[in-house]
Amino acid sequence: MRKIFIPLALAVFLLLSAFGALQVARGQILSGQNGEVVINTESQEDNTRQISAPEGTLLESGASDQPLISFIDSPTVACVQPDTTKNECFINWYYMAVSADPNYIISMTVTLNDFGFVSRYNGFFQTSMYVPNTMNPQGFQVLCGAPGSSGDPKWGKSYAYTLRARDSAGLKSANYGSATCPAYTP
Repeated sequence: MRKIFIPLALAVFLLLSAFGALQVARGQILSGQNGEVVINTESQEDNTRQISAPEGTLLESGASDQPLISFIDSPTVACVQPDTTKNECFINWYYMAVSADPNYIISMTVTLNDFGFVSRYNGFFQTSMYVPNTMNPQGFQVLCGAPGSSGDPKWGKSYAYTLRARDSAGLKSANYGSATCPAYTP
């Protein structure tokens, strides 16, 4: 009996440990961010996007594990220098979009980490928000920077950015990335 009990107990312990680890990976609590739970995260190189909710929101409402707010779709961030004789560049996205059906999108913000908030878009009883690049015709003005200021000798300064969206149920979505500008060479 002892020969069977010890291996069986060890197998049960390992099985329970594995399921416990899977549960933690499903919803990770961010430390220092008001007790929010990260529902989903995606990363590609230095760029990350995530969806979060206030702790307990999903469990209390009985919602499924799938969030109702989408990732922010923000393809093709670009930093352009329209006039090479000026140390003046502009950062813009092809578009920014997020949806939260059946909830409403409350707001979406753009933060350039060197400057702080540079734009806020407010929703008004809408389940999705689409911000084309024409809403910011030139983009957000920044300094191009000297050659090598981003770490690459052929390019100028890099700017980290954060895009955030919030819906009426308290769910949040965020994208983190960077844009590297052409170098200014007077």
